[in-house]
Amino acid sequence: MRRTLAALEFADEIVVIDMFSTDGTAELVRANSKARLIQRNGYIYENVNHGFGVATGDWVMRLDSDEVPTAELGREIRERIASAPPDLAGFYIPNRTYFSKRWVRYGPAYDERSPVVGERYRLCLFRNGTGRFDSELEHSDLTVRGRCEYLTHRYDHYSVRSLSHYVAKQNYYTDMNVERMELDSCDARREALAMLWGPIKEFLVFYLKRKGYKDGAFGIMTCGAYAMLRFLTHAKRWERATAIRSDIADDDRRAMLEYVTASHLSERSDPLTQH
Repeated sequence: MRRTLAALEFADEIVVIDMFSTDGTAELVRANSKARLIQRNGYIYENVNHGFGVATGDWVMRLDSDEVPTAELGREIRERIASAPPDLAGFYIPNRTYFSKRWVRYGPAYDERSPVVGERYRLCLFRNGTGRFDSELEHSDLTVRGRCEYLTHRYDHYSVRSLSHYVAKQNYYTDMNVERMELDSCDARREALAMLWGPIKEFLVFYLKRKGYKDGAFGIMTCGAYAMLRFLTHAKRWERATAIRSDIADDDRRAMLEYVTASHLSERSDPLTQH
């Protein structure tokens, strides 16, 4: 967060939506004269949409706390929005993703539209009032009503500190998604088949079609990590759909979910393994 705030000097206003974290984020934000802190406990993209609603500027850029705009991007944004025609609603911005402090160039980061290998476009800058997230899933795309163009300069996404950090994050996100799923819409047999074939397809798409093999052994790890996310998604959906038939109460699941939410994103060791 400290690095991201420092990179936002080009912004007129900064709105930070924080889910009552206890790591010093609130104090850091309050010390920034441009920043406004809002505490909410909704699901992630509900919180983001709320932030869009309270932003007062003509243009809004959506960023996570691990995403750092370059100085060149800041200057380009100011220039492009100043000359944007009325029918232009948003901009795609290139970004570099870092996994275990390494720049991911292929596989999950490969984008055929980008002239720079390893820079993937993301729609995250839009005219105020034209954009929102329509899905409740923890990973979904921004919807912008209107014509969008592409910027040249990038931001850096320091997404994953280590493979263990990736596993913890995806465990959290998939728990949140499954907790909100409609049981009536979940077919256990379909999820079981997807649990088997989904990860295989995901790996092959990233590794072969999106050229993950060009990243060497690192490519095997990143593509495999995304395939694991696919497995976790379908496995947890199957688990919850079949829990009803197995007489496993939702209260039991929620109790474990509360423990997972509180513990597995922290840097501390698992309290259940301490003596």
